[in-house]
Amino acid sequence: MESLDSLRVYSLLSDHAGFGNSFYAQHGLSLLLEATTGKVTKRILLDTGQEAEPVLHNMKLLGLDPATVDTVFLSHCHNDHTQGLLAMLDAIGKPVPVIAHPDIFRPNYSSSPSLHAIGMAPGTREEILDLGAELILAADPFPLMDGVLSTGEIEPITEFEEQGIGTYNLEDGRMTPDFLRDDISLVANVKGKGLVIATGCSHAGIINIVRQAQRISGVEHVAAVIGGLHLVKASAERIEKTAAAFVEIAPDQLIAGHCTGFSASFALAQALGARFTPLSSGLEITF
Repeated sequence: MESLDSLRVYSLLSDHAGFGNSFYAQHGLSLLLEATTGKVTKRILLDTGQEAEPVLHNMKLLGLDPATVDTVFLSHCHNDHTQGLLAMLDAIGKPVPVIAHPDIFRPNYSSSPSLHAIGMAPGTREEILDLGAELILAADPFPLMDGVLSTGEIEPITEFEEQGIGTYNLEDGRMTPDFLRDDISLVANVKGKGLVIATGCSHAGIINIVRQAQRISGVEHVAAVIGGLHLVKASAERIEKTAAAFVEIAPDQLIAGHCTGFSASFALAQALGARFTPLSSGLEITF
């Protein structure tokens, strides 16, 4: 895998706003990756939160113009990651690629506490196209630019990371268990640093994701994992095994929040010490 000269990651939205600032927090996630190779710099927006308003507010505080976004990358269908998409595309104000898994528009439901839709709203695909965006729906890994890859659909290899979270798809008149095959992440290789892996919710299992990122990139060292790890309802055994796997992977930084959960964050902080940082709105990380 080719490498970037530099990478800056902005946390545009997380569930936590940090201390002593005016950033907005909301359940959801949005990251901006500013990737530079040679004279080329591209801004990739990973997820859009459940509303555009807090994302745009935080971009303004960070001095970021939505019109400078070059690509939108959707990690999966859930509305706390995608519901702000149309308003963000409107704010971007120009045709951009929108990259996602081919299953992202499936009717998706949760039955907790009662049945309700949690995926992309009906008609969203048509509205995306009406706004001039180019839909790129790909299940396999592929490069967004030199030094940045989509993981594509994640191969499950760990024995402790369950597939699915108890949600459902509506398929041919039947409610079927949803295994969230559309969960994809971004991988950047930064010269002299290693891999930076940016995730939405890590529904495919964060260790599965990291191992796939290493495999498809051919790069072993992990500079950082940034995003949601979806361990908020995980068993103590899964959290313990995830923390042990991270000790083995030995990333320079693990910056996790959103759906990670307090118990998992505590365990990961104990395991990794100062290498663990809670993800908060407005955080900037430079490689």
